[in-house]
Amino acid sequence: MLMQTERLPLISLVCVVSLFAGSAGGEVSIRNAFLDVRVDTERNLFDISSVKTGEAVVSGGSFSRKTRSAEARPIQDPTLGAGDEILVAHTDGSRTSIRLFKNSPFACARQSVHNPGTENLDLESVDLLDLKTGPLLQGCVSFGTGGLRAPSDGVGSYSFHVFADPDTRRGLVTAWLTHEVGVGVFFPRADGDGAAVKTQLDVGLFRVKPGADRDTDTLLVGYFDDARLGLEAYADAVAARYRIALKPKPGVYCTWYHAGASSEARIAENTEFAAAHLKPFGLSVMQIDDKWQALLPKGFHHDGRIQTTGPVKVFVDSNDNYSSGMAHTAQAIASRGMVPGIWFMPFAGNFRNPYFDPEIFAKNPDGTPFHDARWSGTCIDLSQPKARQFVFDRTRRIYDWGYRYFKIDGMHTGMPSYNIYVNTSYKKQDLGKARLFDPETTLVQAYRKGLATLHEAAPDAFILGCNVSQNMMSMGPAFGLIDAMRIGPDNGRASKGDWKAVTMGAWHGSNLYFLNGRIWHNDPDPVYVRPGNPLERAHWMCSWMAVAGAMHTSSMQYSELPPDRLDLLKRCLPSHGLPARPVDLFETDAPRIWLVRNDRLSLVGLFNWSGNKKDEIRYDMNKLGLNGNIPYAAFDYWANAFVDPVQGTLAQTLPGGTCRILALRPGADHPQVLSTSRHVTQGLMDVLEETWDAANKTLSGTSRLVADDPYELRIALPAGTAWAVKSVSAPGADATAGTPETGGVRVTLLSKTGGDIGWKVVF
Repeated sequence: MLMQTERLPLISLVCVVSLFAGSAGGEVSIRNAFLDVRVDTERNLFDISSVKTGEAVVSGGSFSRKTRSAEARPIQDPTLGAGDEILVAHTDGSRTSIRLFKNSPFACARQSVHNPGTENLDLESVDLLDLKTGPLLQGCVSFGTGGLRAPSDGVGSYSFHVFADPDTRRGLVTAWLTHEVGVGVFFPRADGDGAAVKTQLDVGLFRVKPGADRDTDTLLVGYFDDARLGLEAYADAVAARYRIALKPKPGVYCTWYHAGASSEARIAENTEFAAAHLKPFGLSVMQIDDKWQALLPKGFHHDGRIQTTGPVKVFVDSNDNYSSGMAHTAQAIASRGMVPGIWFMPFAGNFRNPYFDPEIFAKNPDGTPFHDARWSGTCIDLSQPKARQFVFDRTRRIYDWGYRYFKIDGMHTGMPSYNIYVNTSYKKQDLGKARLFDPETTLVQAYRKGLATLHEAAPDAFILGCNVSQNMMSMGPAFGLIDAMRIGPDNGRASKGDWKAVTMGAWHGSNLYFLNGRIWHNDPDPVYVRPGNPLERAHWMCSWMAVAGAMHTSSMQYSELPPDRLDLLKRCLPSHGLPARPVDLFETDAPRIWLVRNDRLSLVGLFNWSGNKKDEIRYDMNKLGLNGNIPYAAFDYWANAFVDPVQGTLAQTLPGGTCRILALRPGADHPQVLSTSRHVTQGLMDVLEETWDAANKTLSGTSRLVADDPYELRIALPAGTAWAVKSVSAPGADATAGTPETGGVRVTLLSKTGGDIGWKVVF
């Protein structure tokens, strides 16, 4: 595994297609340190080869439009510097640009569509390139938003796609750098001994005026020895393109999965308890969910029933659960030092409700409002200034009440489309149906205008998108405009131990792991530690969230939890910010092995995805990302035990529905901190420094403690050597040493004030 400083070079540009003078036929090529691109204009084909291996990774790729000529020329980008471009002219007057830059591992492709006719050219989708793998990737698997598949399955993906060799991890990464005009999608297929993928933009209505040109979005194509690094490089490229600077990752309480919207009394009680017992560990947000809103005006009916669900509610003030008003509850939450949070649907209403101006809605071709028959409601047309003002005013009202954490639901309504929940892999939709006020604005452009309006109305609010599973079209176009994203569907059944729900967030989060901490914070939905969820399954949820570094959310009236279950929440708060990777991403549809580490410690998370069958895991340490030639001291967090050293092969048997979290450090000839009790990540976050003084046989360091929370250092001792603790000290904390046991010794620190505590252990 590469450390944070070893990331591949970034790409941060929009590849602008420009006019050119002159043209050339035959073969045209460009090259950088990573890729060699060759275009054969006579055959309408191109190849991309790996400079490192000399082999083709794209062989016989083709353009969506017939090629007339091509020209290679040097270019200069203000961000990336010098590069080279092949500018391909097509017979219909359209152009395709392929660019390489000195320090970028990606080829960058973009198309400009030309309309040679005398009428408007209206397109629902735009094809770009068709890529066929070379011999280097024979026998590859297909990986995208729908998970791991065979290319022959033909399962389409949104935003990114990978062909990877599961044994070596080498692979071809294709991904859309921008989603500013359309939604980038991919259609893989088997192709002889290899595979191929068609790249496409879904745009709804993409209008090109007569004689005019219109640019599309930017596609990245790259070959990587480890395609996971390619996915991470893609996410880094998006972050650079949109200058993403993530807000700190919060720990969140959500009312929905145990109390609906709760009430002002219950929220006040829960906030007081959370501020005292969980805020010191990292919980920071108290978020109210749906059903806080005032109901419709009395007597409003449709089809013989009162409309009271979803966005038909009036976002003006609270219902009876919050009789003092929503501003009152926001102030009560803030007075306890917590952040007030709230759910709402910014881009939807109901055309039958007289509260909404019918002019703000998108239309069907026949002029009727664009309405989702499911609960999403009527889609607001964000190409219209009046509609954006409505969204601004609605959002500002909530902001002025004091809410600084927004959970925005039904995001797909911002690019008028249907709720196709649960959506992961590509699903064909009738995108040309919605008609916007401004026909020059695409669905994605309208959506991004709407998200930008939220930021204008609430400039310092943390915005969580909820959720891409309703319609995956909402994912890529939100890049750069969302702080966090619900990357999976509701998992509330996990509170009663439903195994599919227990693992649901982890499956979605594994497929999109590379977005986390780069483009936004992944939110897999809450962890459930209530007694209704068996202890092993609660461990599973907490451990996956903690190891993957996903956003922490829980949903419970905390004072009702038994102390041992409340402690589980403490042990996975806060979420770490280190790069974490699923090790076997291309080997199994549900990755069983995760690795996260810093310069001290490696943490391996092992997960059995079967609720009732044992899983035998055997994995080569070198392929895992560690050194298989040396022994590693090991500590099992949930077993609370030093375990046998690991060398060569990691071999573990996991009963059904369980996980194992192992802290590993290379064996040493002196004592070293192997684990701590503070957090599931066992010292990755809380051990700030550690030093061994051989001359004085003293192990010293600094740890971050929580007040009145017993903190245990699990210190590994060299095998075959007698080490006795002579003394321990920790100014600002009580310090005691336990009796040595097989593999190590424990030292306990207890501080009344918490904070960064220095400690020394003399042997």
